[in-house]
Amino acid sequence: MLVASPLLVAPPVWAATDPTSGGASVAPLAPGIPSPTASTGTPSAGAANASLLTTATGNGITLSAKVSSLLGHKLGVVGITNAASAGKAIALQRLDPQAGWVTVATGTVVTGGVFWILWRTNHAGPVTLRTVLEQAASTTQTGQASPTLQINIYRPAIATYYGKGFFGRKTACGMILKRATLGVASRSLKCGTPVQIYYGGRSIVVPVIDRGPYANHASWDLTEATAQALGITGTEVVGAMPL
Repeated sequence: MLVASPLLVAPPVWAATDPTSGGASVAPLAPGIPSPTASTGTPSAGAANASLLTTATGNGITLSAKVSSLLGHKLGVVGITNAASAGKAIALQRLDPQAGWVTVATGTVVTGGVFWILWRTNHAGPVTLRTVLEQAASTTQTGQASPTLQINIYRPAIATYYGKGFFGRKTACGMILKRATLGVASRSLKCGTPVQIYYGGRSIVVPVIDRGPYANHASWDLTEATAQALGITGTEVVGAMPL
């Protein structure tokens, strides 16, 4: 089972990263079914590194976190601010469409202005995070807020894969399954729906091309090529997020 490791190093090496970089373009798989992508927005025949860090700097605060995590696992957010803020409380907040900024975890700035906060993720999907430095450790009055980070939180689900014995056959979505076909079978999502799959620090976006799975209590059935791109060799727990 994949376990998301919290980011606990301090101070971090601050470097902007692009989780959607790289990859070779591929043609559409079938009419109405989009091309697979390594991450949202970048066509690719392979999986992208989803263990990269995303970093934001501004208003006297720099913070960094992994771009991906699993729902219910701990996500570590590490950062640095003014050294004079040592001893002050700092809050990690998630942007809620209805409630606005909601505090999900807190931490304390230590010597040198370094801080780290652990959030046991309780909201699936793309999330927007920021930190807010309090004016003093003994008050809830808030001070400056950091820029925002964009993180993907995936729902854990059991996934199987299929291929041998099905190559050359037409899928429920009307395409011929080949060894190189990237896609996923779903019992309920309509054909062509893009689904982002996360496993072992890598992610890939592939379309729904078939119906299933029907065994092993699985929620998703990956094509052999999709499983290989993620390094899956059997029934595994993955992160999944329909887009």
